Amino acid sequence: MSAVLEATQEALSRAEQAPEVFLSRLPERARAEARESAARRSKLGPLDGATISWKDMIALKGVAARAGAAHDPKLAPAVSDAEVVTRARRAGLVSIGITNQSELAFSGIGYNPHHGTPLLEGRVPGGSSSGAAASVARGITRLAVGTDTAGSCRVPAAFQGVVGFRPTRGRYPMAGVMPLAPSYDTVGGFARSVRDIIALDAVLSGDETCPDAASSLGVLHEVLGAGDVAAGVAACCKTAVVRLAEAGLKMERARQSPLLDALALIAAGGWPGAREAVDTYGHLLAPETALRLDPFVAERLRVSARLDCEPLEKVKRQACSLRARMQTEDTLYVLPTVAIEAPLLAPLLADPEVFAATNAAALRLTMPASLLDLPAISLPIGQTEAGCWVGLQLVGPPHSDRRLLATSQKVEKLLMRKDKLR
Repeated sequence: MSAVLEATQEALSRAEQAPEVFLSRLPERARAEARESAARRSKLGPLDGATISWKDMIALKGVAARAGAAHDPKLAPAVSDAEVVTRARRAGLVSIGITNQSELAFSGIGYNPHHGTPLLEGRVPGGSSSGAAASVARGITRLAVGTDTAGSCRVPAAFQGVVGFRPTRGRYPMAGVMPLAPSYDTVGGFARSVRDIIALDAVLSGDETCPDAASSLGVLHEVLGAGDVAAGVAACCKTAVVRLAEAGLKMERARQSPLLDALALIAAGGWPGAREAVDTYGHLLAPETALRLDPFVAERLRVSARLDCEPLEKVKRQACSLRARMQTEDTLYVLPTVAIEAPLLAPLLADPEVFAATNAAALRLTMPASLLDLPAISLPIGQTEAGCWVGLQLVGPPHSDRRLLATSQKVEKLLMRKDKLR
């Protein structure tokens, strides 16, 4: 049996043993794609034969995408693949199955009462792309594709110790991808290395350019020193910044940044994506469907439906100016991906107010890049004393995706090199 077929069978077997990660497997499709890869005399590219999973919002032919929900058992199977799936297949990737998520992608916690939750020793996996991150973190697939609206790739990547990338919106086609908040939704990717993310980005975007990495980064020390950033998270990030400076990367203190202004905007006026989520899924609050919803998601929809639209419109207008400023500055910024350590799930389920507050805390530092439509990536940089993974977030100007990825690979290599010298 070829190496590709063996890897595919191993992935299918491991996926079967992780029902809280995979909602469905695609054994016939996976084996057929693996056989096609194994039979090729010359590879289609660096990811030919690599295993990949897809979040339950992305259409795969013959499968009904449900967004992790249980509200509509009569959903029809997709008649064709989403465009991103088609591009992946053309590059030789092998689709293993569909991964779990927060219901409707409307939570950064990763909890799902219908299909289980891929916990990490009782701690939440992050969401909404919880199963996608777990697919990679547990070594089931080499790659995974999720969606990111307010942080749904970066948060689970940070909590689970993998790389999670959110591209500039429009970089990847959204045909065949279920919406949450269309003004902020994008497909995103997971891998164990930035190298694989770069290869996946080339497949999904068609962009294979190799720009130079940035020689300096703007460090948001105001965020690193904030009282609402957990001590263990701040310590890991500060250590990474020091080590990068010692390795020769210029780390500049950023006293002002559009990201800081965006953070303040959201705190004062709210998250516009929440109102769009109501436009998309508010109809599910009707009596005949509301009882089948995750109660935490249903409550967030109710709260979001009561948001004042005028402040949200102001946030959107000012975000446009901040995005233009970010383009002019041409700076790549560094900050924590998530301000908190992955919390234990049980206390959150016991208190809806604690659940809501923790959800807001998990998404707080990823929302600015989403609001300004900036490419952003989360890199695993270590663990706290409690054993929780910490993510370092790099954010670039609009459409600087390949430069951001090149810089992230440089950062990854410098941190790994420092590790080997210790």
